[in-house]
This record gives sequence, C-alpha cells and structure tokens, in this order.
Amino acid sequence: MPLDALCLSGVIHELNTSLAGARVDKIYQPGRDEVVLALRTQSVGNVRLLLSANPAHPRLHLTTLPLENPEKPPMFCMLLRKHMSGARLLELVQAPLERVAALRFEALNELGDRVERKLVLEAISHKTNLILLDGEGRVLDCVRHTGGDITAGRVLQPGMFYRLPPGVDKENPLTADRERLESLLSAAPEESQADRWLLDTFGGLSPLICRELAHRAGGATDARLNLLGPEGRNRLLDRLEELQAIVKENRYTPTTVLMEGRPRDF
Repeated sequence: MPLDALCLSGVIHELNTSLAGARVDKIYQPGRDEVVLALRTQSVGNVRLLLSANPAHPRLHLTTLPLENPEKPPMFCMLLRKHMSGARLLELVQAPLERVAALRFEALNELGDRVERKLVLEAISHKTNLILLDGEGRVLDCVRHTGGDITAGRVLQPGMFYRLPPGVDKENPLTADRERLESLLSAAPEESQADRWLLDTFGGLSPLICRELAHRAGGATDARLNLLGPEGRNRLLDRLEELQAIVKENRYTPTTVLMEGRPRDF
C-alpha cells in the first residue's frame, strides 16, 4: 500500500510527539532519493530519521538499519549540511489531506542570525521530491528539478517560490458532516461498488482503506451500493464518521496485513 494522506498524518503525529525540539547532529545522503538526519532528542535519545523520495516507496520514519554514508557526499547533502547542521526541529506539518510533509527548522545563518528552513517531502508516487526552502519559501535546491518552462506548470528550481502540488478535485472526508455525506451518497450511481464510490468521491483515501470501509459496512470488499440497503448505507456513513474521529483524535492503531504468514500490506 502506498503511504496515503491518512497514514502520513499518523506518522507525522507520532514523529512530532518524539522529535519536536530535536537537534540535527549529522546529515547523510545514502542514495539519490534518500536523506538521513541524525537527531539528538530529549525524549528518545539519539535517533535517525529517514526521508525517502523513492518513487516506488516514498516515506519518512525512524530507522535503525545501517545505511551507507558515501565518502563523497552529493551536492544536495552538502547544501543540507550548510543550512541545517545544528538546526533545531520545530515541528512537522502536513498540507491538508495531501501526501506532503514539511519539517520546520530553526537554524543559524552565516551571520549568526536565527532563520527558518524547511525540508519538504512530496510523497506523491512518480512526482516524489525532497525540497529545501529558505525562510521566505524560496527553493534553495531539490532532489529533482522540474518545470524549466514556467508556462508548462509548477516550477521547482533554485530561487523560485515553492508552491504545493495541485490538489485533487475531491471531497475532504474529514470535514464533511453527516448531511453532506448523505447528500453525496444519495447522488451515487446505484450500481457502483462501495469501495469505488469512496475512492472516486473522497481525497486522501487509499484503495485499501476504501475496501476496508466497504467490508465493514456491507460484509464484502466488493459490496455494491444497491445491495447494501438503508441499514448498510447508514453503516457506511457511520464508518466514515468513525474514520473522521480516529484521525481528528489521533487514535491510530498501526496494523500489518499478513497473507500466508508474510507481510503484505499495512
């Protein structure tokens, strides 16, 4: 399963709990798409935070795995060391219901003044990127430069102001109230599968989450809306409201899905 927006919100909440106020001790770049921050924290001691912009597995998390530290650091790593060595992590924030995480740091510039720096991870499938921003939101550098032609879309080049990736034109499942949910469901095609309707209607939900919601409402991952009946439809809306409460109250329960004894999903 990809790191969807809901899962990312859980990761960010957990990291904020343990890493807020941490100091950047060392910075490594073991691969083109990966950066490791060695952090000194008061609550959990010395830890290593991995930020991966690998298109196949974009993610951020703490790691204890040994990772190669190249003898000659890449240019992006050297720039990170210049701007963020000794910096203090203020917080991790997520763009609303997007797979974009920003790490806010307080650092010292060449003159000894306190300045803000941001390291942004865009964990959006083939558009993944790691971007370093200055205090005014300008791009200092990024792993992947894009959009040399300004008219072609969003530009990620040093010196340009950073803009979030274009969002999807879907409903926010965390802010829609019961009346809005009922309205959306009543307008759905009767022959639609419940999981497909959820995926097409709401942003931030992965196919796995949609299948789970459909199963809890109708007893099958491929349950159709016209076969749910009034009770099944109400259960589907109840499950959506339950999901809203889980995210808003940070009541996450990380769960691994096993098939034939092997991890298959989460």
